[in-house]
Amino acid sequence: MDYLLNRLMPYSIVVMLWLVPSFVSAANGIWQTIGYGYVFDLSDLDSPIVYDIGNNFCLPNHFLTEEAHQDGVAINEATRQINFDKLFPLSVTKLDNLPNVCSDSALTTFTDPEYVFDATQVLNVFFDHFTEHYAFSDYKNIDWKQLQLDWLQQVNESTSPQQLHDVIDKFLALLRDGHAILFDQSLNKLSYYPPREIEAKRRLSAFHLNHPEYATIADVYRYIYSNWIQIIESYFDADFLHYELQNTFLYARLQNDLSYLRIANFDENDAEQVMQALIPQFNETSGLVIDLRDSDGGSDKVALAISAFLINEPLKVSSKHFKLNSGENSQDIMSETRDIVVYPFSTSTSAPSTPYLGKIVVITSQHTPSAAELFLLALRARDNVSIIGENSSGAFSDALTKALPNGWGMTLSNESYIAPEGKSFEFVGIPVDEAFEFPSISDIKNRKDSALEHAISLLKD
Repeated sequence: MDYLLNRLMPYSIVVMLWLVPSFVSAANGIWQTIGYGYVFDLSDLDSPIVYDIGNNFCLPNHFLTEEAHQDGVAINEATRQINFDKLFPLSVTKLDNLPNVCSDSALTTFTDPEYVFDATQVLNVFFDHFTEHYAFSDYKNIDWKQLQLDWLQQVNESTSPQQLHDVIDKFLALLRDGHAILFDQSLNKLSYYPPREIEAKRRLSAFHLNHPEYATIADVYRYIYSNWIQIIESYFDADFLHYELQNTFLYARLQNDLSYLRIANFDENDAEQVMQALIPQFNETSGLVIDLRDSDGGSDKVALAISAFLINEPLKVSSKHFKLNSGENSQDIMSETRDIVVYPFSTSTSAPSTPYLGKIVVITSQHTPSAAELFLLALRARDNVSIIGENSSGAFSDALTKALPNGWGMTLSNESYIAPEGKSFEFVGIPVDEAFEFPSISDIKNRKDSALEHAISLLKD
């Protein structure tokens, strides 16, 4: 899928695999994570192996193992923690040997010459991953043991890979979790459904029916998106050059002495350097519009790094905990909750003298997922912020990466984020103060952006 199409697909989401970062520690031995279901065999530091460990199986996680071969494994033996580039490192315990399940219930996988595809085996592992790590079983009232038995009736020894894909696709369509994704060995997405039915998809499909000049729905997406970009630019101050930074940030001045910032994603980039350059620009204007309507997910740490330039004192923006393996029942036994606190960016010689503390209006949409939503939580906890548009995606949890015996991979939500007032916005998204559709077909026809105009009026007031 080309870049533009991927950016504008209303129901697209980038699969963020939080794999193993660069090597920083020669902590050999065998290490098991607390939660998350991983074992790192570092007996030979030149050939690390990462295993998915379940109650009923043990298999190498070829995605994490490959990444470990490339970059090493960052285990701090003193603190007994591993840095997965998450907000908090994962705690690990050292084992004398691989868990017994790796000798008693080790699975033959696609890497073995004698491997024979077995749909029942793959589906069993698929559901075991959910049973042991899915953080919202209670919320969705899921009895995984019964559910697994029911869905296993749909496969047998003659089920083909394509037929198994169809079965898993049907299940994910019913589950509707923003981080429950099936992908192939090359990380191509095979199946994914957003937490809620995307209203924009319905609107654009209706538009397509009435405009046969567009051959495919993809052509409609391109038309709508390109026109939206042109309309946005019509609000820019022509006397001020707008510019893009790191292929992620677009900054412009609006015609009412306001700043406009569109953030395309929260991927690893020089966000701090960019914000240092932008903060003086923000402070020269009387308000800031942050547009997240077409933003992808990315790194929570990047999202919080950006928000650190918009506060002048420590700010609790959320808290999170993760699912602990509760065995074969469906009860959600969660870890201790840890607060997520943002600290103002350190005032070094290269830092701006003051953060931006003025008024902010954030424009969101149903396509605003993951790390972008944590950024929303951070802004929401700050004073002088309004959020307009559509409720965000409702896909907060990091995507836990797991392997399947036939070479496919999957992710699932094993964490829960809680707003400061004690609410979880998983599946429902962060609510807005005032609603505006995105994209709005009527706005495109009338060459206007109602949400942006309202944001401008709020900041002028």
